[in-house]
Amino acid sequence: MQDLISQAIDTNKYSIGIFLDLAKAFDTVDHKILLDKLENYGIRGIPHLWFKSYLEHRYQQVLCNGTLSSRKPIKIGVPQGSNLGPLLFLLYINDLPNASAVLKLILFADDTNAFCSHDSLPRLVEIINTELNILAEWFRTNRLSLNIKKSCFILFHSTKKRIPDLQTKLSIDGIVLSQTRSTKFLGVCIDECLTWTEHINIIAGKISRNLGILARISYLIPIHIRRNLYYTLINPYFDYGNIVWASNYSTRLKCLLVLQKKAIRIIARDPFNAHTAYRYREYNIMNFENINSYQLGNFMYKFVNNLLPDSFSNYFTKVVEMHGHCTRSSSGGLYVIYARTNYRRFSICCNGPKIWNAVPMCIRNAPTYTQFKKLWNSYLKD
Repeated sequence: MQDLISQAIDTNKYSIGIFLDLAKAFDTVDHKILLDKLENYGIRGIPHLWFKSYLEHRYQQVLCNGTLSSRKPIKIGVPQGSNLGPLLFLLYINDLPNASAVLKLILFADDTNAFCSHDSLPRLVEIINTELNILAEWFRTNRLSLNIKKSCFILFHSTKKRIPDLQTKLSIDGIVLSQTRSTKFLGVCIDECLTWTEHINIIAGKISRNLGILARISYLIPIHIRRNLYYTLINPYFDYGNIVWASNYSTRLKCLLVLQKKAIRIIARDPFNAHTAYRYREYNIMNFENINSYQLGNFMYKFVNNLLPDSFSNYFTKVVEMHGHCTRSSSGGLYVIYARTNYRRFSICCNGPKIWNAVPMCIRNAPTYTQFKKLWNSYLKD
């Protein structure tokens, strides 16, 4: 998603992201349609009968004010809390991207998001409205319903680009979608200028509250428990989604670095103005500034060793494929593409090769991913 938006901004195009919300997605899966799709995917014969048997002959009752209703057969929905439930839902909506050849659809469970960019904003709105009608038809055919009130769209742009008012609104089945400046996607708050400022402020607030808890009980618990609480209450906020939002200006991230130093001082029970550099090494904690490099390095190792999904197979280009000259980066190095704006430079597509080319060759050639992570982690901490 970040790559699509940053590329549009870098080429001076208008980009719109539509964030669709499915109403009770897991509870509205039609069994007959699901079984037909499974057969289409090649699940036939006895395996198909297994799934049919798994879904059929399920009943439910409702107990209300001491009165039990009669049993009614369940013909829609996949059993929630089961191992097969999420998998069956994924197979059910797997063909949604085939409905539109124009929109770039990104799916994660019941989170459905569509993206499109164009040089002309009026033309972009026209294209998206046409494609949204096609998606609406797909949802009707598959008996899924959209929660229009919770669905929204964002018009992405650079901070300096002037955005004209939309003359035509985005709508699905005649219902207008609301425009918003930011929204949460998989736990990360994304804003219209791709600054990630809102997300950084949100996690900074959560970290501050947890630091207050840690500070109040620090004198009661030994140091190894304080360190464990750091990894429980603080570090997850630094780690989650870091590969995307922490490739950013240092000024925007400074508040998180300050909070991490505060956490280190609480762990060590040092004064508020004590130096923390040697404490990082003492407690084997990675500096926040290096977490992004660590995660990017791990991602790039997976790419080089073909451990990523097929959609990333052509994401980066090796230097040897660009030219035959013998340079320092030609041996296993990746080509760094040109970017006009910092929005693009901060993306994984540009920043990833830079990090990978800086990884020492002895670490880069690690035989396994586990060994690479261990060596790369130690290198950054040292």
